[in-house]
Amino acid sequence: MKRKKILIVGALGAVGRCALEHFESLSDWDIVGASRRKPDFDTRAEWVSVDLRDQDDAQSKLGELKDITHVAYCAVYEKTDVTRGWSEMDHVETNLKMLQNLVQALQSSSPDFQHITLLQGTKAYGGHLGPFKMPARESDARYMPPNFYYNQMDWLAEQQQKSGSWTWTILRPQIVCGIALGSPLNIVNAIGVFAAISREYNMPLRFPGGAERIGEATDARLIAKAMSWAAEAETAKNQIFNITNGDVYVWQNIWPRVAKLFNMETAPAQPFSLARIMPENESIWDRIVEKHKLVPHSYKQMVPSWQFADYLLGYGQRPNPHHMSTIKIRQAGFHECVDTEDMFTELVSELQTRNYLPQ
Repeated sequence: MKRKKILIVGALGAVGRCALEHFESLSDWDIVGASRRKPDFDTRAEWVSVDLRDQDDAQSKLGELKDITHVAYCAVYEKTDVTRGWSEMDHVETNLKMLQNLVQALQSSSPDFQHITLLQGTKAYGGHLGPFKMPARESDARYMPPNFYYNQMDWLAEQQQKSGSWTWTILRPQIVCGIALGSPLNIVNAIGVFAAISREYNMPLRFPGGAERIGEATDARLIAKAMSWAAEAETAKNQIFNITNGDVYVWQNIWPRVAKLFNMETAPAQPFSLARIMPENESIWDRIVEKHKLVPHSYKQMVPSWQFADYLLGYGQRPNPHHMSTIKIRQAGFHECVDTEDMFTELVSELQTRNYLPQ
């Protein structure tokens, strides 16, 4: 029986890193990781350093892969002003071109290419614009563009129909949480760094976000499991699925658990803009790294976007709940779930264990 070989694109991001670790645990899969950077950790995966924005680079590097059967597409281009960029046309154009460069290269180089799993999120339901109909369902009508999800999805469906030899699955998580450096969309690092800096100033941990509200999140490790399911499940072919941990959370309930990991006291919330204040504390982070002999990751590697943290924690926002129905993926056969409060505790603790954060 011919072995399966998956190309994980964006393999150093929050989802890609978890997908890499998950598929490494499966003995019947060979793995290729792809990213602009090379990994700084041991992996059994082959590696391709490629810039998908560059068509020639993508064709040259990916054209050498002759036996890819599956793709986990975890790559995304984000602008410096992350949340504003979501509604700008050049953001759409760049993300579409990246996907096109990948798929076109593989269609010509890997004749056994069978399936691609693509990540989206609540922006498909207009979550970045404001409140949407809840619970959001995969069959809901689209919202006002620009939105690169729509362009990618339309192009991918058109290409698949022309080819007929491979299929796709789209997963729509929200507030994806995992272990990754350099990801502007990973809140876990921001929480850990904020706590570490607060402790270094000998302050209690105060929640800096907005009013209490109920949210949903998705563990990147859960997405990795869903990717391996979608790669082979008949019920997942050419389908879109919402995916979340399966429960809800409130940030104010998570903060005491984070404080406990750092042996800190808590104090009443103090809403303020992390994007305005935290960039001024880079020298404090450097001091923490030296003091605790941490792996020397820069401040910007740990938290590329404090603006995104403001967005997720609800600073300065009107109530904007996001809830999605996950009935479709459950009925299709994927039933895994995660306790969200435990997830945040585990991920911050893992950053401490890996010596990315102080204990």
